[in-house]
Amino acid sequence: KIMKSKTSSSWLSNLALPPVLIALLLLSLNQSGPSCFVQAFTSPFRGVSLSSSFITKPVERNLVHLSSTPNPNDEQRVLLIPELNDERITKLFAWISRAFAGDRQYDNLMLAIAAVFGNLPPNTSPIIMLEKAVSKMSETATIDENGKVEEDAPSGTPYSRMERERNSLGAMGAGQWTGQYYTRPHALLDVTNYTDVTEWVKSLPRGCKRTLKKADAQNFTVTTRPILGNKPAPHSSLAHFKCVAEHEVRVIAQQEPEIFFDALAEAVSRYLGTTRMTGEIREYRDADTGKILAFAHEVRKGRTVRGQWFYATDEASKRYVWFHSVKSLVERAIGDKNIDVADLGPSGTDAFGELKEKYGFKSVEEWTAVADYQGPFRYGEGFEDDDEDDDGFGASLFEMLMRGGR
Repeated sequence: KIMKSKTSSSWLSNLALPPVLIALLLLSLNQSGPSCFVQAFTSPFRGVSLSSSFITKPVERNLVHLSSTPNPNDEQRVLLIPELNDERITKLFAWISRAFAGDRQYDNLMLAIAAVFGNLPPNTSPIIMLEKAVSKMSETATIDENGKVEEDAPSGTPYSRMERERNSLGAMGAGQWTGQYYTRPHALLDVTNYTDVTEWVKSLPRGCKRTLKKADAQNFTVTTRPILGNKPAPHSSLAHFKCVAEHEVRVIAQQEPEIFFDALAEAVSRYLGTTRMTGEIREYRDADTGKILAFAHEVRKGRTVRGQWFYATDEASKRYVWFHSVKSLVERAIGDKNIDVADLGPSGTDAFGELKEKYGFKSVEEWTAVADYQGPFRYGEGFEDDDEDDDGFGASLFEMLMRGGR
């Protein structure tokens, strides 16, 4: 039986795999719980899309040895441990950072999983590659005054403002404008019905009011950080990747440990997505330690503010951070005369959609007819973009063409 992947890893199809390697995860169950085996086998195909689907029984293939001196007659079977910790997240980040930097030998995510989560011997090529990636990250890392690596230092691709805005159009309904595809319903709140956030709070059920009160009492700080053109996104760092990785594994694999690596693939895909887009992030840190707990990525366009992404560490999930971010979004949307609708996007589960509805966000099928995303991207006060070659006209022209000249 083949379990279909729940991930959206279409971006990986643009990453060319090594011509003789495809990584395949083989899932089996033993006394200690879910375990996985990864095998690499020869393939005549080039540019094969990478999939994180699992097969529940081992499948025999012509195997390729994974050592630095490959022998076609040898094979290497690797036990993968589906457990997440800081060290593994750091190593995975080091690997994908090389891939995003254009080093084609790191394009194979499944080899990264074998190296980070497997029991490969030291002489295998994935381990050697991983060591080089970690070493490269250490060489380029920002060191603080205490000699420690600054995990929150941005290191992503410095996309231009136009590129970031174009990368954001899909989330603003570009599929619907062009008729190419339709997304799931979005959770929308018409903020024109309120004069201030207290009115919105008063309209909520008693349980929601208690939750928001607990969120307001938490000991964290919130900082708004704009995403600028020609600069790395402020959340393109190891600390922010940890938020994404822990969030996706917690949400996707908590109830189904057998799809742990699906959740990791989804985390990598979503990290790439959020760091390519425009807008701003609301960064949550522990007030005592300064540790990053979560971030909410918001985008304003037309007369709508989109709560685009939200990712939180396991610690933050116990501190009502998401509820605080929703209240903050609503408060600022009500206070902005140019905003009519707050959009929390689609819900991954019915339960999450029901939770949003308790806070007034109604699920709308034809959401682009309610949430007005026509018009330019809008940025907050104090936004200073160093991208002198792009005033937003390029992205606006691109959108106009997508809308058929409208």
